[in-house]
Amino acid sequence: MNKESPRNFRYRYDLDGLRGIAIALVVIYHVFVGRVSGGVDVFLLLSGYFFLGSQLRYAANPDASLNPWWPLWRTARRLVPSLALVIGATYFLVRAFAPELMSTEFTQQITATMLYFQNWELAVQNADYVAASSTTSPLQHMWSMAVQGQFYLMGIIFALILAAIVKHRPTGSNIKSRTLPTVNEMAGPILIVVTIASFAYASRFGLYGPPENYYSTWSRAWELTLGAVLAIYGSKWVIPQRFADLFTGFGLLCLMFTGAIIADTSAYPGPLSLLPLGGAVLIILGGGGRISRAMASKSARWLGDVAYPLYLWHWPLLIVSTSALKLDTPPWWLGIIIIAISLVLADLTHRFVEKPLRQHRKRPLIDDLPVNKALSSLRQRAGAARGVGGVVVTACAVALLTIHPSWISSLNSADSELLNPRDYPGAAAYALDVPVPEGIQYRPDPILVGGITPPTSVAHCFIREEEAPDFFPSERVDGGPCLFGDQDAEKEVYVVGGSHAEQWISGLDKLGRQMGFKVVPMLRVGCPIELGDDLTVSPECAEWGKLVTERIIDAKPALVISNSTRPQDPAGHGPDYVPPGYAAFWEELANNDIPFLGLRDNPWGFTPEGMPRGFDECYVTTEDVVGCGMPSERVYAPVDPSAFVLSQYSNMLGLDTSTWFCRDGSCPVVIGNVMVYRDMHHISSAFADSAMPMLRDAIQLFLDGETVQQEAPEEQETPEETSEEQPQPVRPAPQLAPAEPVQPVPYPVYGAAAANPV
Repeated sequence: MNKESPRNFRYRYDLDGLRGIAIALVVIYHVFVGRVSGGVDVFLLLSGYFFLGSQLRYAANPDASLNPWWPLWRTARRLVPSLALVIGATYFLVRAFAPELMSTEFTQQITATMLYFQNWELAVQNADYVAASSTTSPLQHMWSMAVQGQFYLMGIIFALILAAIVKHRPTGSNIKSRTLPTVNEMAGPILIVVTIASFAYASRFGLYGPPENYYSTWSRAWELTLGAVLAIYGSKWVIPQRFADLFTGFGLLCLMFTGAIIADTSAYPGPLSLLPLGGAVLIILGGGGRISRAMASKSARWLGDVAYPLYLWHWPLLIVSTSALKLDTPPWWLGIIIIAISLVLADLTHRFVEKPLRQHRKRPLIDDLPVNKALSSLRQRAGAARGVGGVVVTACAVALLTIHPSWISSLNSADSELLNPRDYPGAAAYALDVPVPEGIQYRPDPILVGGITPPTSVAHCFIREEEAPDFFPSERVDGGPCLFGDQDAEKEVYVVGGSHAEQWISGLDKLGRQMGFKVVPMLRVGCPIELGDDLTVSPECAEWGKLVTERIIDAKPALVISNSTRPQDPAGHGPDYVPPGYAAFWEELANNDIPFLGLRDNPWGFTPEGMPRGFDECYVTTEDVVGCGMPSERVYAPVDPSAFVLSQYSNMLGLDTSTWFCRDGSCPVVIGNVMVYRDMHHISSAFADSAMPMLRDAIQLFLDGETVQQEAPEEQETPEETSEEQPQPVRPAPQLAPAEPVQPVPYPVYGAAAANPV
């Protein structure tokens, strides 16, 4: 074998070139293809190869120090400065150019990225790893940094344990040194077992898995430990020189075409990940040929040197620019610009941040005095500059960790802000024709409104989707009961259903304290109450709805409040209608003489093409009050459909809230100086509060014991002919509808729903 071949180098420079190829594939596929390339999987493999390999070599030194501070400090100095710089820059870019991306989830991800648990944060947020778009998280790609950081911590601990075993194991004349296993001989079998176990765990779903499998540390561990196994045994698997280029070339082909062959991100890190990782293994084993020497060239190694900052920079720049330019997805010309800027920033970051602040001195042995040497270096110009840089990086990291608490504090302040109804009439501006003062700043802050949730969610009294159907929270997060309004009142008002019933809780809570009734929430994600056989909810929701109904019948409350209509399409397309399951629920209440107040559903946001659109995000981006709203004919039937059904029962009333949201055919995003919505289809708590005058009048009728009777609407003329392409609304059960159903207003029907249903 050629003595100058890369395989003879103590350090594999050709693998720096492999790192450069991997980052090039990541960036190209992210920017131009909208897929993952398998390059990140190769990064993880190389991290295991280099990092754990170096830790094991140090552990084998008989003079190795067991102080865990030094490997942690060296690792932090290598990773944190560039990370803090990019995260800080991303935050300021979002605030300045793409404020619509500001959210509680984004601030949580800043903390998670800085503390290296972003992969678990994304799993908790149930975030799919999706292609670049104007709504994608700018920190989505940081999951891999978290996995590496967690692996580095476990690798340091693992190596220190092995070093301690070697240092303190018994020795003597009766024990032959050659019979004692070396560090590698102890580590190798353990890492092989871990690799097999982790691969089996990652493959438990078959070829494709859910998002949490993509982000899981335990599913990804095998990619890193496989690299460590290669670091231990790779040098023993000698490939004949004549096959070196064959191995390396075939490995590069596997890596380069992975993204083209595997389109679904959910394939990673399962069995299909063997394609890019198998290619990387072949490249590592086949080092020494002409291709390896080309990969060890100066230009290839430069790209490998800047791979870490390039990975950090390219994604947030791509997402922020796409959002700032009001584009749905990044076009090719923007991709070229972003790649060029990212390369420049990556090189500058590597030169002036990463290299100067990295620990260049060898890791101290047991007899070294690294603290004294570090202090003496501060007297020199280079050492003092590093010290200042360390202080600045630490301050920046601490500042970044304060962003999420500050955001939550701002949300709490905005949520607790009492809006003067004279300046902020909100829903009353349309419903009661209350004058609206001009020149007043809208409230809540359009940037903050998306993070302000109803009191039931804040108190953890809103049941999560994953809970069992028989789960009902009994205590708030602060330890009190899951009750609102006047908790000592005898009269009970049950608020039941899904998130579109929950969104009114803020106003009902205040009304309960003013009017002397207790608010009992029976609310669950995605679960309006439906009974009968013709249901639009999941089996879990159907079972939960039956249990809620039983509780209501047992409690005999003064009033039950819920929604009376919903959109016909899960994405929010109208006109609205009454699902048969709603009507069956009302009939059950009527049979048990329980009063009911129904609230017509609010508009849902979608584009003229029928794609979901967040009301709040649209306004933050364009400040177009009307354009970001909806035409009323696209979301509402001409007459409240629930009136047909509720008019059959006494003590049942439907409030046609469409007059609170729409006027002259337009449903804007700001009414009465109040931000109406907090996302695509939920109203803000401030708007719910502004509806208190109308809610008070309706509720007072029931609390006074008066007999309430819904007036039947006048029959509507129906068109003689209906186009075959025109969608037909589902109507209440025929036996419950006294009048002819209203024909729907034409609306487009588009692809699958992209929003959470009620």
